[in-house]
Amino acid sequence: MPAPGDQHTSWANPFEEAKPRVSEWSAKEIATIASKLDKQLGPEYISSRSGPGGSRVHYLTAEKCIGLANEVFGFNGWSSSIQNIQVDFADENPQTQRVSIGLSVIVRITLRDGTYHEDIGYGSIENARGKAMAFEKAKKEGTTDGLKRALRNFGNVLGNCIYDQDYVKQVTKVKAQPVKKFDQDNLHRHADFVRRDVATKTEPTSNLAAVLLKAEPAESFEDFLGGMLSSDAFDEVEAEHL
Repeated sequence: MPAPGDQHTSWANPFEEAKPRVSEWSAKEIATIASKLDKQLGPEYISSRSGPGGSRVHYLTAEKCIGLANEVFGFNGWSSSIQNIQVDFADENPQTQRVSIGLSVIVRITLRDGTYHEDIGYGSIENARGKAMAFEKAKKEGTTDGLKRALRNFGNVLGNCIYDQDYVKQVTKVKAQPVKKFDQDNLHRHADFVRRDVATKTEPTSNLAAVLLKAEPAESFEDFLGGMLSSDAFDEVEAEHL
């Protein structure tokens, strides 16, 4: 039974979408991010494939796009979410049992301060062997396409510069020569595969330690008393008193 006064307490609507937690950026951080977003990409980021009519289509791969977003916003400064998936067509050939699917995916990119952009991606497959494989390929393709298209709305460095044809003509003439070579020590390895043989280095003995090791040990107190109590010592004392 509710307590008196509970009717005046505000309750959260369970059917209302929870608002994301907002963390504001400082003015300096916003200026730094805006400066990074305004830069155009180097030739090492741009890939190309054959297009219609013998042309070349330039694009940004998904792993490079995600890496750039982490570099600009930080690994915890942005997030992606699927807003909607709509199947445009799904056909199955009754003779061959082959499946053809086309679907569109709306992806939203939300920044830490609540700013977001949405865009649509498309994925399709023709004559797939099964429905599961067809939906898997189409959904992954559509989600990746929507992710890249949503990120490019933030600025040039996230792929928007590729839509500038004058820039593409100039940047494709620049040769991309990798400077950093593959470094095996920079790999994250499993603990069972890490080499445990640590090279033991023998430190050279110092000159002082060598001298101390070579020096003969000093005469002990027992040896001193033993010399005094010997028969020769008593003979010398008796000879002096005679």
